[in-house]
Amino acid sequence: MVGWLGETIALQRSGLNMKKPSDLPVLFALRIVAFVLLLSGMPRASAAPAFEVEAICRTAIASITGRDPKMMQVSLTADGVLFLTYVRPIDNFAWTYRCRIEGNRVLWATDPGRWRDDPGDTKIFFEIIDDGKQLRIIEDHGDGSSTKQLFDRNAIM
Repeated sequence: MVGWLGETIALQRSGLNMKKPSDLPVLFALRIVAFVLLLSGMPRASAAPAFEVEAICRTAIASITGRDPKMMQVSLTADGVLFLTYVRPIDNFAWTYRCRIEGNRVLWATDPGRWRDDPGDTKIFFEIIDDGKQLRIIEDHGDGSSTKQLFDRNAIM
């Protein structure tokens, strides 16, 4: 601990004339103001909204199954796993999928069914592009080929 004498010496060197321990709240306030001013000069992160996990999973499953992302509904979330349902309009049959995100990879499974994470399975990735205006779903197939689909934000939300 520096103590009030050490801070008094530091304050005298800085040109401030504060010598009593009761002046320490003023010093604290000055430090806060300096910190805020420092932060205000720092570059800000992009203001573009990121896609939520739910939107990424809905879009990925829709891309895999050839459906409209707006038709996929998140019905449950448990331990980082999203449960999604799609009701087929012609017969009202409900399909259920599971989805989780690991980095930029989308792992999925039918419910019930196995996770598509075996080496030979198609790997699904996503990219947020154009300052958050679009979401790209990339399917890297086991044969070395890939499929990419681009979705505008308004087609997803």
